Amino acid sequence: MLKKLSALLFLCALCMWAADFWTTKPFTQWNEKEVQKVLSDSPWTGKVTISGGGPGAPPIVGGGGGGGGRGGGGRGGGPQGDSTTADPGIAGGGGGDFGGGGGGGIPVTLLWQTALPVKQALAKRKFGAEAGTSPDAKAAVERVDQVYVLTLIGMPGFTLAAAQGDQKAALLNSTMLTVAGKPPLKASDVQVSGGRGTGNVSFLFPKTTTFTAEDKDLEFFSKFGTTTVKHKFKLKDMVFNGKVEM
Repeated sequence: MLKKLSALLFLCALCMWAADFWTTKPFTQWNEKEVQKVLSDSPWTGKVTISGGGPGAPPIVGGGGGGGGRGGGGRGGGPQGDSTTADPGIAGGGGGDFGGGGGGGIPVTLLWQTALPVKQALAKRKFGAEAGTSPDAKAAVERVDQVYVLTLIGMPGFTLAAAQGDQKAALLNSTMLTVAGKPPLKASDVQVSGGRGTGNVSFLFPKTTTFTAEDKDLEFFSKFGTTTVKHKFKLKDMVFNGKVEM
């Protein structure tokens, strides 16, 4: 009997160890390393590499499936003045002017800013020890968003013009989320923020389509001029509290 109890306790401990911390630990107890993992290396992030050669360079498509996505760049994530977004604070990427020649690629992080674990991580980063008691933190975490927001963090400067002015309509027309068996969900708006050399591009998608784990892979696709950006997310890995968060 004692041996069976010991084996059961061992299995329980093993399951707890294997489970992701965001399912076993309240966000108010997350440390900075855990916050950073949610924001840069979790099922709600992706990683792509954009060509550093400007409009004349061959278009680079990034993004394997699933989570992960170390890198990205620049502070100041999300549309300015948009209450559905906040500064992800993901370091990395790189400064400099990418509008001209040069080789190599620029790492870009894709972040679902309206996913609940991401909102929790942002609240924990902003409010720290007061994340569990601050009314503002509570409001940010419990906010009911009317759109899905996917932010591309650390986009090179030569891509940003495509999100503004006369080119904005073409960008929105090419930007969509697709899963097998459902019509594509097109972006309804795009907003740009950021600093020198790189910036952040946030796409807003209407919540007219519900995605479930049974949909399996969700692909993001966009085209900034001649530069194509795409990434597949594993929806089953994005389940949190019994539903897909994005």
